[in-house]
Amino acid sequence: MAITTKQIAEMVGVSRQAVSAVLNGQPGKVSAEKRRKIFHIAKSLQWRPNPAALRLAGHAPGPVIGIDTGFFPPYRQSLLEALTMLLTERGYQVRLTPPGDKQHKLRVMYDFAAEGVAGIFTDISPELFDCRNFLVPLVVIGNQDRPCDLAFDYSSGIRQLVRHLHQVHGHRKMAFIGLSNHSVASGRAQSLAFERTLRENGLPFDSEQILETTWNEGSFDRAMELIRERRVTAFLCDSDALAAKLIADLRRHGIRCPEDVPVTGCGASFITELTDVPLTSIYLPVREHAENAVKLMFGKIENDLRGMAETPFLTRTGLFRGGSCGCPPADLPPLYWEGVPQSLEDLFCEVRNSPRFSLFQKYLEFDGALEMSR
Repeated sequence: MAITTKQIAEMVGVSRQAVSAVLNGQPGKVSAEKRRKIFHIAKSLQWRPNPAALRLAGHAPGPVIGIDTGFFPPYRQSLLEALTMLLTERGYQVRLTPPGDKQHKLRVMYDFAAEGVAGIFTDISPELFDCRNFLVPLVVIGNQDRPCDLAFDYSSGIRQLVRHLHQVHGHRKMAFIGLSNHSVASGRAQSLAFERTLRENGLPFDSEQILETTWNEGSFDRAMELIRERRVTAFLCDSDALAAKLIADLRRHGIRCPEDVPVTGCGASFITELTDVPLTSIYLPVREHAENAVKLMFGKIENDLRGMAETPFLTRTGLFRGGSCGCPPADLPPLYWEGVPQSLEDLFCEVRNSPRFSLFQKYLEFDGALEMSR
């Protein structure tokens, strides 16, 4: 049986009227943290509005925004939840594209546009369709390696990692490992930033310090060669999953992380907590990313803009010092009532109002805030 607004109110500690206001896009004085809990509980426990009650109350359906559900991991679900909450607060309904290949999702997007949605968020490359003449405004969420409206500033994260490993831990010879079996070379901006940062800091670099892997034994042999013959002392990986895999493989060969060879990741996903020492990783402020996406969308809607920005707006990234870099291991909170977080961004928000917030915050480092300019 689906949960009721009364039950949600009891779980969050607010009135039933406050829950109804939040779910109807009129949050009033309800705090952002409690709004997030209301939406999370409503989604997780399958709350559904009562159509008859809505008709009696005279509520008409609000305008609709479409969201393509193909966003990149590790933050996909967190981003969808944040976008849904922000749009609902503005009185919009949300429609999601079903799972499928890109051609199928494109057909659904055209159907959404024909049905009159106000705009659509998508991660489909604009090179696959005529985005400049699309029927409604689009916000393309992608990465720095292809045209898009919004991306995370992974290059800044790589610069922070390189400086941290060099200036704090004294490493001079580092290597970057990325996956080469992605349909889009998602490590390209990161690897370029890696090379550039090494050169800017007067650190040694040659092309063999950038290693692409397809999860095969040969690639690990090359990594071992970098350690034994090239004297590489630290690895940066383009994902937390790849970093965790590298740590496990090194351990099986008697090489400890971080005592012998530090390894860092990217994404600050839940995997960060599953290694022997929490991963040091590029931190993605997913909710800030969602806020930037919504600002871009409503800027396009208000000005009736089609097409895509000439250059993407970049959401800042940070550095989570988990411990795999050689720092003291982060003291992460234990399991909490909402379940296992998908990313440390979820965990960050969950402990915001607890005594652990200041403890957790000390592991985060940002180069500086980027303001939304559009």
